[in-house]
Amino acid sequence: MADAEPTEKTYNPRMHSGGKLSFRGRQQDGDDDAGEFLVIGGDDPPPLALLVPTGFRHVEIEIGPGKGAFVLAATEAKPDTFVLGIEAAPAYASLAATKLRKSGRDNGRFLVDNGKLFLTDRVDDAALDAVHVYFPDPWPKRRHAGRRFFTEDVPGIVARTLRDGGYLYVATDNAVYAGQIVRVLGHAEDFVRDEAEERRVRALGAGHAFSPTNFERKYIEEGRVIRRYAFRRLARGGAAAEVAP
Repeated sequence: MADAEPTEKTYNPRMHSGGKLSFRGRQQDGDDDAGEFLVIGGDDPPPLALLVPTGFRHVEIEIGPGKGAFVLAATEAKPDTFVLGIEAAPAYASLAATKLRKSGRDNGRFLVDNGKLFLTDRVDDAALDAVHVYFPDPWPKRRHAGRRFFTEDVPGIVARTLRDGGYLYVATDNAVYAGQIVRVLGHAEDFVRDEAEERRVRALGAGHAFSPTNFERKYIEEGRVIRRYAFRRLARGGAAAEVAP
């Protein structure tokens, strides 16, 4: 039997109004229950330190995992790494978390929250080995540009959470947004583009970086150009070089 609809619709202040996302959890039944693999963030999501089981020295986050293809592949490819997917859409997060539960692997979770805010106020300094952001919404309308993930404040937010030598991995099919990403990160004093790393992780195969995602599969079939970047977090006090699109 489905849950009763709430009498009033409430929205989480951690989400922008355009997303129209509420965080009312739906209890699932039987084999579709995501269980502990799905965390509904709500107004006060738990910090990263409480989500990572004991015994994991390596922790990575994917912002916007959608149906979870990359997180599922990463938990299989890197069993010694804990991978947290932060997804704004509860339905996608629930679907992905259920798949992860059925896999039998315990080195991942999915959290419903605003990814940028979670990095800002729920992750300790130098806690992450990597942050993955694949095919973020380009918000093409000018009035929505502020909703993009890669705004001017992002280098500082991500740099604080990454250990020295950690990576921010990015992929997009949108040429205009790619230009913005490269400009924002290319002028960031804490990052430098690492093309050797881009080649290395692609050669390693699924679950290491960039691949697989449902958008990637779709865009490859459509013949779109996909731009992939790896930005290395410099040692504290280091300097970054310019990068080109």
